Amino acid sequence: MAKIIVEFSGWVKCDSDKVKFQYIGPEQYGLMSTGGSITGTEWLKLSQDDQDNYMLEDCVEAQKTALDGSLEHLDVIVVNDDGTEKTANRAYS
Repeated sequence: MAKIIVEFSGWVKCDSDKVKFQYIGPEQYGLMSTGGSITGTEWLKLSQDDQDNYMLEDCVEAQKTALDGSLEHLDVIVVNDDGTEKTANRAYS
């Protein structure tokens, strides 16, 4: 079956109350109380070392709830079983 590859670049200004970060650091007592997920507002209050234990939970959700942003480049590429590629959609701003 063919595969769909999406290449994109751009930026978004996140809504700190809506963007989520997922804990990826070492296991800690009490982490299950938050499910390991915190808001951007909570993440901003952490020290740099503690922020490094989290990663953006969902890039698409961050884009959907963004306050501002720009999509600079978007390609949708189809890779067939035989390895051939075709760019199905292309968008640049």
